[in-house]
Amino acid sequence: MTNQSIYFIPGTMCDERLWLPLWHELQKTAQPPLNLIHLEIPQYNTIDKIVTHLAKQIIKDYSLLVGFSLGGYLASALAIKYPDKIKKLLLVSNMSSTLVDNELKERSRTIDWIRSNGYSGIPMKRIQSLLHNNAYKNQSITSTIKTMDKDLGKDVLLHQLTVTTQRKNLLPKLAEISIPVTFCIGEQDNIASIEQISKITKYNQNVTIQAFKNTGHMLPLEQPALLANALKEWFKP
Repeated sequence: MTNQSIYFIPGTMCDERLWLPLWHELQKTAQPPLNLIHLEIPQYNTIDKIVTHLAKQIIKDYSLLVGFSLGGYLASALAIKYPDKIKKLLLVSNMSSTLVDNELKERSRTIDWIRSNGYSGIPMKRIQSLLHNNAYKNQSITSTIKTMDKDLGKDVLLHQLTVTTQRKNLLPKLAEISIPVTFCIGEQDNIASIEQISKITKYNQNVTIQAFKNTGHMLPLEQPALLANALKEWFKP
């Protein structure tokens, strides 16, 4: 294993803490240690501007890029726009398409509520919808989600919801690019659909899917050891 740089883009209301359990697992056997780099989602007013800024943070061409949820969508857009920047793309809990109707309605209600009433933090009902039942009972996981949300706050949430909700379907373009693309999805994920992603694997052998049992949407927190094993296989030469 070489001293490889891997870039990580988080999801909505997530920061570097999302990756810490995964990074711990990755570094256990890494010799020399891996160069694991968190890319914060900037507050620009379009997805394209966000992607352009993120691409500038990737120092070397042909890098490894990991994106979670919203970060997976941004990573896909980056790989499509700047193919020479990315050697391999790993998308966690994301299907790089338009949001499903239920998620669109939930976001619209959330935006309206926050603008009218302010924001007092992510509801436990929302946290429960993001997790498998086993993970919901894990206080460390729920606490990490709540703390990230609290520290990022109202303005970041409103920005991420308003700017990134209306998205293009990137799956057709992902099916055409030449770089290897791996989707890692929890089988109980209520947002990302394994069935929808599987359609493009028929057209591009570079696109693969790995499903994780007993896992909801927050895969890096719910199954860090299993996800680390998938990453180790993924970034092998």
